[in-house]
Amino acid sequence: MKTLPKEIAQLFDFLQHGTSAFHVVKHSKQVLLTAGFEECKFNAPWNLKKGGRYFCCPFDTTLYAFTIGEDCDLANGIHIGSAHTDFPAIKIKPNPEIFSHGLMQLNTELYGGPILSTFFDRPLSLAGKVVVRGESATRPLCMLLDFARPVAYLPNLAIHMNRSVNESGAPIDNQKHLLPLLGTLNGTLTKDTHFVDLLANELNIEAKDILDYDLCLYNLDRPELIGFTGEFISAPRLDDITSVCALVHGLIAAKQKDRVNLVCLFDNEEIGSLSKQGADSSLPSIIIGKIWQSFGKGQIDCMADISAGLMLSMDVAHAYHPNYPATQDITNYPQMNKGIIFKTASNQSYSWDCEALGAMIALCEEEKIPYQRFAKHSNTKGGGTIGSIISSHLPMQTIDIGAGILAMHSSREMMGADDQTALTRFAEAFFSC
Repeated sequence: MKTLPKEIAQLFDFLQHGTSAFHVVKHSKQVLLTAGFEECKFNAPWNLKKGGRYFCCPFDTTLYAFTIGEDCDLANGIHIGSAHTDFPAIKIKPNPEIFSHGLMQLNTELYGGPILSTFFDRPLSLAGKVVVRGESATRPLCMLLDFARPVAYLPNLAIHMNRSVNESGAPIDNQKHLLPLLGTLNGTLTKDTHFVDLLANELNIEAKDILDYDLCLYNLDRPELIGFTGEFISAPRLDDITSVCALVHGLIAAKQKDRVNLVCLFDNEEIGSLSKQGADSSLPSIIIGKIWQSFGKGQIDCMADISAGLMLSMDVAHAYHPNYPATQDITNYPQMNKGIIFKTASNQSYSWDCEALGAMIALCEEEKIPYQRFAKHSNTKGGGTIGSIISSHLPMQTIDIGAGILAMHSSREMMGADDQTALTRFAEAFFSC
């Protein structure tokens, strides 16, 4: 079997463990602990030291990891790299049991904007968090759960019953057609089976102790190298685990002695970021404030100092699609395996400071990291990222970058393998410069 390059192996490890936003953070913590990082509790005082490496998880789908240089001068500002832990998904509603003609199904709802057709006709599993009774009513316990095996299925309607499917598609009614099959009523599953019974059995607890859950269906496929010479990656959840992986490993490998480096991993990007754990919250300011406070500086000094810093909003970008060339800008059409992508938009849907971008282009040229530019087709609205949201809270120059992918928001996406290597190298260079 072909030995994977280090950066690709790291990404595959993240992809296989990161089956929900909870699991992305769990794996990130394990990687950081192995690298010698120390966990700080959000609601406790921080006694930070120069040369220290730390992380904090205010909520279990968010993570802030930071290093403080041995010769750190806070007036030198901060370098921040941000990404998101969530991805478009189909989530399980409360009281989800549906029984129809000897079959058990689950009631679901959408999270974000997945390409729904890609969840059909493939093995699906379930992952997320289950909340159970604790020592008191106000202190429940949280348990992460990943079935890690094919437990659900969404079958398409046969072409014989929809003859125009290849011409007109198969319109999806979210309430009718996104009800996955769990199995037949055969003794193990009965009309008296509750979904929490299945969760309890998996967790080896009592069903009566389960209070709530946050679970999503996910594509069980493993990441693979594809293409005639294996130059591409095909995998679920490339958006945005590519960035999470690059930032975490880039921070670990970086060598910087006179500045603070910070990685921010946010939740809820796919639904607008407006939540306590999203980018449009006060958390980044609080985390940075606690770092500065640990060295005797107040919030005003903190905001003044970080204005000398630089922030990356790292998220996937749209690579050129050879079957749909008209969707791209006529002069800015980045290709897979041609390097990282700097994304700009004059309306700031992608964060853009030309001075900061110029510095990062110079860094790429100095480190011989391939890079490309992306701009939206002028007739399309396109997407956005967390960059402009965060920079509205923090007085810092901010730029948007990422790896180019195809089939964005599909249950299985595609990217160039060399681009993950370039992205990780860039993250390390950014935190080291």
